Amino acid sequence: MAAKKTTVAWHRAAPAPLVLLSGGEDVLLRNARTRIVQAVKKKHTDVDPVNLDASSYEAGSLSASAAPSLFSAHGLIIVSDLATMNDDFLKDALAYAEDPNPDMVVVLEHRGGQRGARLLKALAAAGAPTVDVGVLKSEADRAKYAQDAFSRAKRTLTSDGLAALMNALGANLSELDAGVRQLLADTEGTVGAEVVDAYYGGRIEATGFKVADAACTGRTGEALSLLRHALATGADPVPIVAAVALKLRNLAKVEGLSGSPGSLAAELGMAPWQVDRARRESRAWNPVSLGRAILAAADADAAVKGGGRDPVYAVEYLVAYVCRQSRAR
Repeated sequence: MAAKKTTVAWHRAAPAPLVLLSGGEDVLLRNARTRIVQAVKKKHTDVDPVNLDASSYEAGSLSASAAPSLFSAHGLIIVSDLATMNDDFLKDALAYAEDPNPDMVVVLEHRGGQRGARLLKALAAAGAPTVDVGVLKSEADRAKYAQDAFSRAKRTLTSDGLAALMNALGANLSELDAGVRQLLADTEGTVGAEVVDAYYGGRIEATGFKVADAACTGRTGEALSLLRHALATGADPVPIVAAVALKLRNLAKVEGLSGSPGSLAAELGMAPWQVDRARRESRAWNPVSLGRAILAAADADAAVKGGGRDPVYAVEYLVAYVCRQSRAR
């Protein structure tokens, strides 16, 4: 009977004679690898990782690296680029998987694709755990990544704090990961929107979403002030219009729906905090005014992408118009 494949989350990656990191998310792969390296070095301080590239591998390197040395029986080997492995590596790895050295930790990184399917089956048969480092494709997945990091650290990130963090850094997992680490290291206690804004509120991305938040809740003076400041400091009208349009679409998505934010999130392609916030803010809208605003956002999007004479006027008009419509009961 074939061994059952064991899959673990990246933050549970741990040393084993054979460990497979499977997936193409650079941040998760790096974090999982770091966890394993740190765990090995904590137990065996004299161990230095040996790095092998499966695509340019030379025959015999794996067994030679995995052999005990005169100075230590323990060791750590990290093999990258399994997705483009050459035939020499495949042959040696298949042989090694049949009889791995129990005192060695061999980490194999496979970013996806069909190359090496035979080896992946052999690793599963050998009982090697598979660490899931698959790509986080949606904003909801990235938001969960940030929230989970705070939960594991036994810290609280409020819903508004998460929204502010995602507005500022959520488009890029590498930046989000760095931001989460900085907030956990530099702050104490609960992290809310005001703390996040103190660190990242000046980013152009964050400003665009702040303009959208203010416009869609009818705060005309604040929305126009934020917009003019953003434009004066070099912000492009295109992402600002995109942020307003995204906000309006989220309001439309939750219109008339019942159920918990968690149950609706996957169906709508939104994070639970986005569902909860959109529901609260949708109370200031009616279907007619929301439809008008969405059409206006589409017109503004075309105008700022070359269809109009003055992109700055187009985005200013849109923000003012959305503010008016959000108060139209």
